[in-house]
Amino acid sequence: MDIHFIDPNSHDFDPEQYIKVLITIAKADRFNGPPEYDYVRCQAERIGIDFDHFWQTVERDDPIKSIKVSRMTALLILKDCIYLASMDQNFSLPEKERIYSYAQMLDIPRTDVDLLEEWLQRVRDLQEKWERLVSGRNYLNMF
Repeated sequence: MDIHFIDPNSHDFDPEQYIKVLITIAKADRFNGPPEYDYVRCQAERIGIDFDHFWQTVERDDPIKSIKVSRMTALLILKDCIYLASMDQNFSLPEKERIYSYAQMLDIPRTDVDLLEEWLQRVRDLQEKWERLVSGRNYLNMF
């Protein structure tokens, strides 16, 4: 599932900082692997960022708290963090706590992180309903 709802040319969105932070976060989690890296690569390519350049230059311990981004960029980063953490269908408490700490560094309240998590779950549910409708299986009980 890929959620596109931002114009990469918006003046409120900083694509380079967005990708830098996502790469920092992806590299910092030792449990991340090809699916998570592929997601970040896809996001970079979608917005016209040279993923390979940033992958080579961004370190896993680059300080996120020193990065200043718009609220929109911060929310997109956190949305993708939640998405990355739940790719394995297991959004654990330690992952949630880590995302809360990223939110604090990006000056986003925990309540907004909770709303993002709820929103992403609704999007996943809608995606599943769509797939069931398209496949013709169990379509009567999905609404």
